[in-house]
This record gives sequence, structure tokens and C-alpha cells, in this order.
Amino acid sequence: MALSSEHLDAYMVTWKLEREFGGMTTVCTQRAGLFAQRYGRAFVVTFSRSPEQPQIVAELVDKGKLSDKVQVLNLYLELAENSMPGQNKVPERAFEPQVADLKLEDTVTYPEAPQNIFSQSFTGGPDGSTSQTKFLRKDGSVFLTDTKFLDERGKNRRILEVMATDGKVIARFNSAPALYRYWLGTITDHENSMVIVDSKYTASMLGRWETTKVPKLYAFHSIHISKGESLLTGELSEAHAPIIEQRNLWDGFVFLTQAQRDAYVRRFGDADTSFVIPNPIKANTLTDSSIQRESNHLIAAGSLTVNKNVAASIQVIAELVRRGHQPVLHVVGQGAQREKLEALCQELQLEEHVIFHGHSNELPAHFAHCTVQLFTSTNEGQALVLLEAQQQGCVPVSFDINFGPSDSIRDGVNGFLVAPGDIQAMADKAEALMTDPQLATTMSKQCREFAHNYASRDLIARWEETMNIAAKLKALGSRKEVPEFTAHIASVSFLDDDGLELRVQPSVKLPEGTSFELVVLDRETQDEVQVYPSSGHENEHAVFTLDADMVRGAVGHNEPTDLYLRCQLGQSVKLKRIGVKNSRILPYFTSHNNLSFKPEK
Repeated sequence: MALSSEHLDAYMVTWKLEREFGGMTTVCTQRAGLFAQRYGRAFVVTFSRSPEQPQIVAELVDKGKLSDKVQVLNLYLELAENSMPGQNKVPERAFEPQVADLKLEDTVTYPEAPQNIFSQSFTGGPDGSTSQTKFLRKDGSVFLTDTKFLDERGKNRRILEVMATDGKVIARFNSAPALYRYWLGTITDHENSMVIVDSKYTASMLGRWETTKVPKLYAFHSIHISKGESLLTGELSEAHAPIIEQRNLWDGFVFLTQAQRDAYVRRFGDADTSFVIPNPIKANTLTDSSIQRESNHLIAAGSLTVNKNVAASIQVIAELVRRGHQPVLHVVGQGAQREKLEALCQELQLEEHVIFHGHSNELPAHFAHCTVQLFTSTNEGQALVLLEAQQQGCVPVSFDINFGPSDSIRDGVNGFLVAPGDIQAMADKAEALMTDPQLATTMSKQCREFAHNYASRDLIARWEETMNIAAKLKALGSRKEVPEFTAHIASVSFLDDDGLELRVQPSVKLPEGTSFELVVLDRETQDEVQVYPSSGHENEHAVFTLDADMVRGAVGHNEPTDLYLRCQLGQSVKLKRIGVKNSRILPYFTSHNNLSFKPEK
């Protein structure tokens, strides 16, 4: 399916739109605005139950946070106002809830018509184990019932029934995600359409959504590895794990930076369906000459969460004060960490040096007022706030984390990168900008130039190209996938030339065409020390024959090295640590190269 250059329906899929939102939703709405600018309209799709969405959308448009050409489609409000195509055959109920004695607990009305009921919530049944929510049109007819109850075995059950205006059930589902997938297909799965899922939470429910015409893409907005974990072997982040585990059900993953895409492909393969498209950013350079930039004013902008690590920015201010300076840090943002951060300021006696602004719609003005931006997050996808600061000539000093900062900052040119957690180094760079007007002016100019060039890129064309590639691959059919397995040593043989022969057995029979590599990783850095292709495959064993030089090459200089089996089938890759089958008695070599057994535990 090639996308038409004359008409395209672009759907950005997220969970909800609120009056105030963070970076992911900002990207979602800005991207929708760019599509609407080119094609006359675009869509943001949401699934939250709030009947306030029309009012929220109007406020966002008035504030310039959402284009008036972007249509927001909400599952509940669309079902209330428009008829959803019914299922060809409505499935019968597998279980019958007990709803005879339900009592009304809560009523929600339409904000613009408070005399009309939007939803009613009921509870009842044995021990109050049954709950039901009815959703009503403004004419009083029910368009959806959502019933949760326990079956006769005590297992949780759920029935969602969509109804026509005459009360007839036109669709029935046993889970909310099943309803979401069906409804989404009815509005998006047509020619010349594209679907980009932004929300991790929503994406976790859409893996099983099968489309016939429209490819579905998931856009990563943050790092996919848990904090502090190895990119190659570490635990996946809790939110991204279910999405990546179902990667063969997606038509493509889109990353914000080349570095994150490379890390993903190195671990999982799927190079053909992994893409890089950075975030959009509005051209938004202030021209208000009344805003004076203050050399000793710094800013930390973003949600006040543990991940944003604003405490480190406050510690930088404490260090600058210790050095005899009079810095002022503007903390712009809101979040659960605010009280702890305020307490930290009191503990460090920085009340006169740190100002908490909360959420602000005047972020560009704050950046224009400050000389230095402190960026101390522990992990990111792509930090849009760095570009927003650079647009206003505010010079970022950032921890050089995975991923994002190094894509926006050329160290020493339009900002500074320092080692993660290095408060002294960050204070050094901030101090240099505060005390050297010529340096600050030069780097401020280079920030503006970089941000201008970034904002002028045609990102919509890149999305169109990505969707065309994904559509062609989708038409070819399902992708090959290496199944889950563990890798065990079957045998180790010592060769006459001081080499080794390793035989490694996967725990499951892998498909025909799977290739094998022995990967040697530095335990500390997780860098590849050596990679050895299999010398053969016998009796479901991957055989690796290493001569003496190859063995010496696998030995680390300072840290131990670890052995992994890498299996590749088509574009799919899996890397597994090589171990032994569970056993309580294992031989080992002593420091004198003698063979021994450890006591049984």
C-alpha cells in the first residue's frame, strides 16, 4: 500500500488528552498538527472515559497547544454520537453475571448538558463482587455496558456490549482491549491511512490488533531498558517489555535517535522494521526584546519525577554557591517529587537560590531569561526540552546519558556533555558560561542555529517513507522469529593446539535457517570482545572450534568476559547467556588448574 501524496489520514493513538500534559503528548499533538498542516486534517485517538474531552480540546486549541485542524476521536464519545459497524456475528455470552440487585453508586453527566447522563456505575452481586457501568447517549439510550463479575469458580470475568439506539447488542467483547482493537480497526483500517501509537500503556493492549490495510507503528519516547541495565543483556523496562515481547505483531518500531535504534537492532535484530524519526518541534523563537538574559540564572525544566533527577540540578546550585557565586535556579514543572525537592533546598539552605514555578505555559520566556539549562535526567528517549531551550539561546549542560542528549548537543559547540552523575563537572561548565560572557554569547547563537535547522526538517516526509516501507513489508506476510530458548553447554573439549571445542545446545529446536554465533562480552562494559561464527551444527548442537589465538582473544584484559549464544533467523535476533543445566554438583578448576567438585548445597 503506497501512501497517496494527495490525501492521507494520519492517526496518532494515545490514551488520553488532558489540560496539562508532558513531553510524549506534546510530541503526539505537534506531529498531528504537522500532518494536518499538510493534508488538511489529522486525528488524535483516545480511550479515556472522560466526557470532558470536547471542552479540553477547545481549551488546548485556544492555548495553541493543538491545531484546530486536528480532530480528536474518543472511543466513548464516538460510540455515543456515531453508529459503530457491528460484528458480523455477535458471540454469545460465555457466562452470565448476576445483576438483579445492583445499586447505583455514581453518576457522571455531560459537562455541556448536565441534565443528560453520560454514565452510571452500579455494584452488587455476592459480596459486592459485581460491578457494571452503563454509558448513555444524550437521548438517554444506552450505547455500552461494561460488566465485571466472578464466575462460579471465582474467576474474574468481563463483558462489554455495544448497543444500537434501539437497544440491540451489535458487538460483544470479553475484555476492554478487544473492544479497543475492534473499534480502532473500524475507523483506521482503510487505504491511505497511517497509525502511530505513542502511549506505552495503549500499545501494550494493541499488539494483538490485526489490520489488513494500515500498518501499525509504535513510537518509542523513552529508553527501553530498565535503569542501570546493560543495553545488550539487561532487563527491559516494565512498560516496554510486553511491547517488545510482541514485536513480531507490530509492523515497525520508530526510535527517536540512531543510538537507541542501533542498540535495539544489536539485541533483537529486526533492522528492516526499525526506523529513526526524531521528535517534531515548533519554530518558536521569541522576539520579545524586553526579556533580559541573566548570566547567573539557570533553569531545570520538566516533570518533577525520580527519572528527571532534578535533585542533581539543585546539588549543582549548592556547589556554585560554595564557590562564591550567586546562582538562581528556576525549576519549571510539576510532579510528585516537588515536596522532597523543596525539603532538599531547605536542607542545603538554598531557599533564596531556587524558585519553584510549577507548571508554566511561558516556558520559552523562562528559557530566554536564563543563560544555562541543567539537564540531569537518568534516562531519556529524546529530550525535546533540550531543543526548546536551544531555540531561545539557553545553553544546555547535560549528563551524557542513553539516549538523547548527544543527538541534540555537540559538546563545546551548542552545549556541554558531562559524565552522568558528575556534579563537579556540571558545575564547572555552568560556571564557565556564567562567568564568560563571550563564551555564553557564542554558544547561545550556535544553539539557536542548531534548533532552527532542526525545526525546518521535513519530518512528515520521513514518516510517509517509513509507512511505505512498513506497508510493503506487511504485504510480504509474517516475519520469521527466533523462539524463546535457553543455552546450555553440552560439552567442552581441549584440543591439541591449546584450543577449545564448545558444543552448545539450545533448549528448544530452532527453525531451519537459524545461524549461530559465540559472542564474548566484557562483563563490566558489555562491549563485544570477540564474535565467533559456528563451525558446524550437529545433533542440535551449535559447535564452536577455537584455536589458541582465538581463545586468547576471548580473554579480557581487566575484567572477566562472559559467553553468549546469538541466534539469528532472518531479521530476528536473540542473545542468551551460556550456562549449564540445573545441577547441584558441578566440577570447577582450582587456581592451580586442577579439577575439583564443590560440596553439594
